[in-house]
Amino acid sequence: MKTYKSITRFLGGGAAALLLAASPQAVFAVASGTSVDNTATVDYEVSGVAQPQASDSVNFVVDKKVDALVENLDGAAVSVAPGQTTVVLKFRVTNEGNDVQDMLLTATALAGGAGKYGGTDNFDASNFKIYLDDGNASWDGTGTETDVTANAYIDELASSGQQVVYLVGDIPSGQADASIASYYLEAQVAVGGGAASKGAAESETGDGSADTEGSVDIVFADSTGDNSDAARDGKHTLQGEWKVAGATLTVTKSSTVISDGFSASNPKRIPGAVVEYRIDIANSGGTAATNVTVADDLSGELANITFAADQYNGSTDEIEVTSDLSGTPSVTTYTQESDGDTGDYNVTTADTVTITGLSVAAGTTTRVAFRVTID
Repeated sequence: MKTYKSITRFLGGGAAALLLAASPQAVFAVASGTSVDNTATVDYEVSGVAQPQASDSVNFVVDKKVDALVENLDGAAVSVAPGQTTVVLKFRVTNEGNDVQDMLLTATALAGGAGKYGGTDNFDASNFKIYLDDGNASWDGTGTETDVTANAYIDELASSGQQVVYLVGDIPSGQADASIASYYLEAQVAVGGGAASKGAAESETGDGSADTEGSVDIVFADSTGDNSDAARDGKHTLQGEWKVAGATLTVTKSSTVISDGFSASNPKRIPGAVVEYRIDIANSGGTAATNVTVADDLSGELANITFAADQYNGSTDEIEVTSDLSGTPSVTTYTQESDGDTGDYNVTTADTVTITGLSVAAGTTTRVAFRVTID
């Protein structure tokens, strides 16, 4: 005992832990069906005379531990956009048992319950499919990964083996910001040993049955999971979800009098007055709206008004765009001609003010302004 204590002190806690971690028994599971043989011998004497050695042997077979583990590799809700196609949820299935097993896969859409990362499930993806990874644990597209939707299982997963599984779908157009589509992936352990042939679900020997040392008993060892998945039921379930990060745009158009040629203050809308049209685009969604195009058709009013030239940037430009109106505004001006910028009047479309390629960040307002004179 003293020797043991002195060795432990010399090694220190870290080194002792390293020795334990390096133990083959701590890392590798003995395969089910392995025969373990042991023989005990007894030597003895009678009146100082050696007697024949006595011995006996015992043999038992290692039983089967059935244990599946499903992990959500995204770690958070996957952000998607309305109308986005081929969006992916990423899971990993591990065989934590001690035998080669098939894994039966079932994907189930949540029906209005609580999301895994907050919020409430309120829609399902379309064109939903299940894919197996091709081996690099990275989504490479529908043409590379294996579509197993019609017969969803993992074939011949070795003990400690892992397989990445993808749930793939399309997000319906017009889906509101912060909407959630939540799914469960279940892996149920099935009989292995037949390549390219789906095995039947494993059946546990059960606590009520006596141990049989010469044959393989089956013990379920899986932990609890999501979707009311109980421990020791031969399967494991975990939840993942898509969350829509949409842009919700509100457009408000207004006008204000800039000058009328007479009034020192508070100008009026009289012939010859300059009026500024303002188009405010507010994004109350959770992500930026990009490639925004604004078109304002003046053709129905040209009998009463005329597009005003040289109004901005020292009287050289005709259209003004202000981004982040209530935050830290940034102002850009454009000419009315087709001269390489993304704004024009009467060029892209007749009698129309057009601005293209705008981006409206989440929670901000962008203003497009131009001026006309009253005839």
